[in-house]
Amino acid sequence: MKLVFSQNSIFHLYRLSVIVSHKTGKKYRLSDEEEMNSLIRYCNRSENTAICRQYDIFLHSLEPDILTEIENMTGALFEETRMRLVG
Repeated sequence: MKLVFSQNSIFHLYRLSVIVSHKTGKKYRLSDEEEMNSLIRYCNRSENTAICRQYDIFLHSLEPDILTEIENMTGALFEETRMRLVG
């Protein structure tokens, strides 16, 4: 399934790509769905404080249905994030 992000989510995903690029030297093209998914999976596993902080902000900018898709893609559960989004 192709993920469709809000403008706010795209902004935070772009910031993630910049942070990761500075840390690793690898550039991710957000226009390429495979690279975007790779970036999300990388950030999900990262232990770098700056990446984790921005990834958390990105997750909080997502709609609940997109968050579910990312949970499926990464195998991670974001219960705390879901509680804030759903109420």
